[in-house]
Amino acid sequence: MINKDQLVEGPFGSDACYEQTFNQNGQDVKTWLCFGSGYSTSTFMDKDSDLVKETLESSPELYKDLMHTDKNNRVWFPATMTLPKKGMVFADGTSKDDWKWSAVKAIEITEEDRKLKQYPKDQEYRMDMANAKQFDKKDFMDALEVIGFYEADMQ
Repeated sequence: MINKDQLVEGPFGSDACYEQTFNQNGQDVKTWLCFGSGYSTSTFMDKDSDLVKETLESSPELYKDLMHTDKNNRVWFPATMTLPKKGMVFADGTSKDDWKWSAVKAIEITEEDRKLKQYPKDQEYRMDMANAKQFDKKDFMDALEVIGFYEADMQ
C-alpha cells in the first residue's frame, strides 16, 4: 500500500481526525490523530496488545484515566505534541473530570539557565512551563496554534 493521508470521523464525533496510512517493514500501518478531541491511536494499539500494556506502564495516571477504547477495540490516548523549537501541548490535570490541554512555548536556553540546571550541551531550547496556557478539553486545536503547529516550518 502506498502512503495515504485523509480526514475521517473519529470516535468522539469529530470529522477532523487525520488518518495516515503507510508501510512499515512490509506491514501496512494506520495512525490517527483526532484534532477535534486531541486523542491518537494506531493499528498497533489494540486493547490487549503489548504496546497498550507498555504505554499504560509508562503513562501518567491522568493519561491512563483518559484512555478510551473504541468500537473496534482500538485504544486512544491523549496526544502529547512536541515541536522541540516551538513548544509542547499535553493533557494536564488531576483526574478525568478535572483536566485541560496545556500549551507551552519553547524558549532558548540561556547561560543563566545552564548555571541553574544541567542541560545536555546540544539542547538549545527548553519548555517554558512557568507560562503555560490552558485550554478546554474541546480546544486542542487552539492549544496547537499557540505552539505554531500549523505554520509551514514545523520543527
